[in-house]
Amino acid sequence: MKILNLKKMNYICNCKKENFFDKNYTYWEDRKVTNDELNIINFLIKSNNFKYKSILHIGIGNSYFANNFYKDSKITGITISQKEIDKAKSYNLSNYDFFLCDKYSKEFNIFTNKNKFDLIVDNNLKSYSCCQESFEFMMDGIIESMNDKGMLITSINGMKWFKKLKPKFSFTLKKLFHFKLKEINGNELNILTINELKDLSKKHNLKIFFDNKLCYLVK
Repeated sequence: MKILNLKKMNYICNCKKENFFDKNYTYWEDRKVTNDELNIINFLIKSNNFKYKSILHIGIGNSYFANNFYKDSKITGITISQKEIDKAKSYNLSNYDFFLCDKYSKEFNIFTNKNKFDLIVDNNLKSYSCCQESFEFMMDGIIESMNDKGMLITSINGMKWFKKLKPKFSFTLKKLFHFKLKEINGNELNILTINELKDLSKKHNLKIFFDNKLCYLVK
């Protein structure tokens, strides 16, 4: 299993950013899978003729997604949490690579420019972005990495989020003293509206679809 670790991120903007890569931060590795991700998984499982051989999963969490699809697809996942990386590694799944990376960084853009995917999954595309410039930079990269007839899927509920992450030194009986990433309210401009997503689909000449609680773009 090949594991890449990018410890230093560079960005196109000058926004002030927390460093998520200097400590072994815990985040979602021991928490339950979200309903947003379950909606995406159930949609994909029910899809006829599952044909996504290469998948990029942005925000691996507890690797529940990979556990559902690693037998049929090559999955690459990214996260900003070292503990999520450790959890993913513990499963020892075939066809599953993962690495530390911020999706808004230049490093992630370089990665997407060098790789192609049939399916890209991100529960909340814009929620944690520092600015509009970084968000559009990220979107340009992941859409460029989509194969012909490839799909980018997200949660409509996730589009309404506007969170940001704050490093925190914490204590629990289970984990004792540890570093974790805490979600706090962010910028309301990070709500991704349907109209903005439609504008992005026009810009990149993509087809846009809505399926109950999900939205997906297709090349």
